[in-house]
Amino acid sequence: MNFDVVGLGTVVVDHLVLLSHHPAQDAKTNIISDAYQIGGPVPTAQVLLSRLGKQCAFIGSWGDDQYGPLIAEELAAENLDLSGSRQLPGTRSGYAQVWIDESASTRTIACYRPEHWLQPVDLDESILQQARAVHLDGWPQATCLRAAQVAQQSGAKVCLDAGSLKPGMEELIPYLNVMNCPRRFITEYLDTDDIHAAGQELLQQGPELVTITDGVNGAWLFTESTRLHCAALPVLSLDTTGAGDVFSGALLYGILEDWPVERTLKFASITAALKCERLGNRDALPTLAEINAVLQTKELRLSRWD
Repeated sequence: MNFDVVGLGTVVVDHLVLLSHHPAQDAKTNIISDAYQIGGPVPTAQVLLSRLGKQCAFIGSWGDDQYGPLIAEELAAENLDLSGSRQLPGTRSGYAQVWIDESASTRTIACYRPEHWLQPVDLDESILQQARAVHLDGWPQATCLRAAQVAQQSGAKVCLDAGSLKPGMEELIPYLNVMNCPRRFITEYLDTDDIHAAGQELLQQGPELVTITDGVNGAWLFTESTRLHCAALPVLSLDTTGAGDVFSGALLYGILEDWPVERTLKFASITAALKCERLGNRDALPTLAEINAVLQTKELRLSRWD
C-alpha cells in the first residue's frame, strides 16, 4: 500500500485572533496578535501524522477564492498527496474566525462551512484502496459513507473523528474500526452524559475501539476487552483549538504502530495537551521527540475498570 493514511473531510482557513479577554456583546477589545492557518479535523491530524513520518493523502475540496491557493500550497508543503483533491470553480472555501481568550484559555469560533463538496462520483477510489487507514470527519455525508465502504472492502481501517453530530452518523458508524469523539457528541447522539454507557453503546454499533475525550477531565478508551481512563496532562493551556483533531491523529499513529492500547491512549493524550501550550494547530504541533520525552518522564494516571 502506498499510503499509511488517506483522509477525507472539511478543510478551512482559520483566522486566529488572540485577545486578552473576550469582549462583552456590542463592545470592543484590542487584538494582541493574529495569524492565518489551515484547519479542519482531518487536515490537522494528517499534518501531525506526516510530521511523525507517515505517508498521507488528503481528499477534499476548496473554492477558487483568495483562500483556495493558500489551502493547496500549505497542505502540499506538509507533504500531503493532494491528487484526489479538487478546486471547485465558482465556490467559496471554508473559513473560520477563532477568537482566543488568553485570560480564560478558551476559544470562540464562527465558521463558514462550504456549500459545495466532492460528490461520491468524484472520489478517486484507487487512492482509498492504497491506504492502511482512512480517516474521516463525517463531511460530506454521502462521500464520506462511500469512502468508508471502499476502505472496508479493501481491508483498510476506517477511523472517524466525530467532533459534533452530523447527518448520517447512524449509517456511517457500522463501517468504523476506530471512533473518536468529544463528550458533547455522546450527549447529542446518544442523549446521555454517562461516558461508560456511551462507550459500550458505540462499540455495539460497530467500532472495535472507541475513545471519548473531555478536556481537563482526561480521555476514555473502550474495546471489547478493555476499559481505560487516562488523566489529562497538566499544562498551561494557551489555545485548545484543534486539540481533539491532534488527539485523533496521535491515536491513529499509535494504532498504525500496533502499540498496546495503554501506550496509545497516553501518547494521544500527551500530544493533544502539548499542542494546547502553543497558539494555533500546525505551529503548535509537538515533535515526536517532545512527545516521547514526556511519555518517558511524566506518569499519567491510567485507571481500568470492568
